Amino acid sequence: MKCDCESESWVTFLAAPFQIRYDYPFPTFTQSFFALTGLCYIQAMPMLWRVLFTLEHIIDNEGIEIGLSELSHMYNLVSHGSHRFLFKHKPQQPHPVLKVTKNDTH
Repeated sequence: MKCDCESESWVTFLAAPFQIRYDYPFPTFTQSFFALTGLCYIQAMPMLWRVLFTLEHIIDNEGIEIGLSELSHMYNLVSHGSHRFLFKHKPQQPHPVLKVTKNDTH
């Protein structure tokens, strides 16, 4: 179920993406993720934002091609309740992005 968080003239954001230095409009990989999943930005838990932000930096700074297919091999998208979502790394796989579950905003 998609939350009612958009209109023709506004969109709702949590502070989380901007606390980790995201800018809007979001980069291509992040926009593609939300377009494919159909999630609203407000449905993403902070951990999900940290993973996407880290992968965006790997793509931009390291020149490594990561697509949504690779993301789906690393993580499952799971509900945290109340129509909020986060990533859970795949079982028996090493955690691809370390320290994204901590609650700091730096």
